[in-house]
Amino acid sequence: MNIYYKMECNIDDLPDVLLEYILSLIPPYKDLQECKLVSKRWFRATKNVIQHNKAHFHKSVAYGSLLWSPWPSTHWMPTIAKRHSHSACTYENSMYVFGGCTATSTTFNDLWRLDLDTRTWVRLITMGNYPSPKACATMLYYKKCFILFGGWSHPSPYPLHQQWKLFNELHVYSIESNKWNAINTLETPPPTSAHSASIHKNQMIIFGGICNGDRSNDVWCLNLDSYSWHKQATSNLKPQPRYGQSQIELGDKHLLVLGGCTGPNVAMNDAWLLKMEGETWTWIKVNMHNTEWAPTRIWCHQACKVGNYVIVLSINKCQNKPNDMSISLKKVTCQKTVSPQTNDSSVHGRQGNGPQIDRDVNVNGRHGSFARVPVKNPRPSSHPSNFTKSLTLCNDNVLSMAAFRDEPVRNGTNSNRQRQLESLRRMEESIRNRRTQSKPAKKTGNTLSIFVLDITNVLCDECTASWIPLKYNNQSGPDERILYSLVAGRGELIVFGGIRKEQTSIQNHSDMDESEVYNDLHFINPPRYVI
Repeated sequence: MNIYYKMECNIDDLPDVLLEYILSLIPPYKDLQECKLVSKRWFRATKNVIQHNKAHFHKSVAYGSLLWSPWPSTHWMPTIAKRHSHSACTYENSMYVFGGCTATSTTFNDLWRLDLDTRTWVRLITMGNYPSPKACATMLYYKKCFILFGGWSHPSPYPLHQQWKLFNELHVYSIESNKWNAINTLETPPPTSAHSASIHKNQMIIFGGICNGDRSNDVWCLNLDSYSWHKQATSNLKPQPRYGQSQIELGDKHLLVLGGCTGPNVAMNDAWLLKMEGETWTWIKVNMHNTEWAPTRIWCHQACKVGNYVIVLSINKCQNKPNDMSISLKKVTCQKTVSPQTNDSSVHGRQGNGPQIDRDVNVNGRHGSFARVPVKNPRPSSHPSNFTKSLTLCNDNVLSMAAFRDEPVRNGTNSNRQRQLESLRRMEESIRNRRTQSKPAKKTGNTLSIFVLDITNVLCDECTASWIPLKYNNQSGPDERILYSLVAGRGELIVFGGIRKEQTSIQNHSDMDESEVYNDLHFINPPRYVI
């Protein structure tokens, strides 16, 4: 007689090593966190998996063995609009994105949340006092809130004489109540954009940026308990005035500033340590080693800290070509701007009184100021204004059509306005005709590569940092771009958005430069780890 034994098994009968292997296959966000709630055994196993994943990620960063992982887009899912110069940070299982800018200089003030567990976008319908639409602002997490400061916007082309605008708005977004709050303070930094910021205890420290129409190397501190600002005194030795740099938090008393731009097409690869002790804080220049493994430039995007290492994305040196700085920070790259000449007698009367603040409240908010300097020659000229010339020097800028005007704008002169509109119409028609003649063929561009900076010894007496060799340096990443966001998730890095200039070839015409803005997602992961 044959006897069959029926054997019933369930997941609780698995050895710990198999249970941990199964749990390691779960995305390291909400689902994995909820596995802790099943039982005490699952709590221990999940905790071990999280620790192993974190250690493996840090080890992979240390050896430069990181891999690109693009996320395919699905057309039937809600998707965030293409943008660059936005603000981004992570909280728990989500990445939040605020604002940003399109290729045609349209700025946003929307807030989106990317669920990192499901990789889906959700637009948050927020309440309260919305920030102005803007780009190049900083947004940092602090006690279940996001602290948003600064930025710039470019108004619509009507009326044509209006210029780009800088902001010193301070807004706090409460994650729990889904509400924006505008914070008004007695003392405040000047309207600032393209600066850097970090949180230290109960203070937000901002450095540099574009303010008062020029670059800055000032340090401002915001007390996050009382929301009071003060300008911090620093040592005589300090970084050059710059914008577009990265700022890394190193504990409560130190921060690291990396790269940035000191002017159009002048990108920096240096690093500075700020020691935040005493009445006067001290800047120390970091000694950089293994610079043969350094990126070609560190600018216009945020580097990301993982343990004792800093991740920077840039093009590989073997891909680099002369004068390849394909794009820059719109008009903030220009050292100074000159308001278009005008025949308005009221302006003539103010020429000797220095820069004036435009009080127009109808341009993307009320808490900003226009970058202006007095007009020395009010007479019309057939040559481009200094403003347009300065933009031309930034040959890699994302320019609006208004930047190509050859004639000054004169208030109250309808005939001049009609000529400008007609000129723009003819330019638009010419571009449309070129594109219909032949399908443009995009030229092959560069791609982003991963670079890793070891900052283990940056707080030592020698104050050194070393670039490490890249194991997968030749692996192809996304298209070269700047003004994207790079933030750290759980065991991965998240890259979103950005902008680049593409060259297209059209039959019987010279190459044309077109700006390409992205809304694609890319993840940087370590090689697969098996427990």
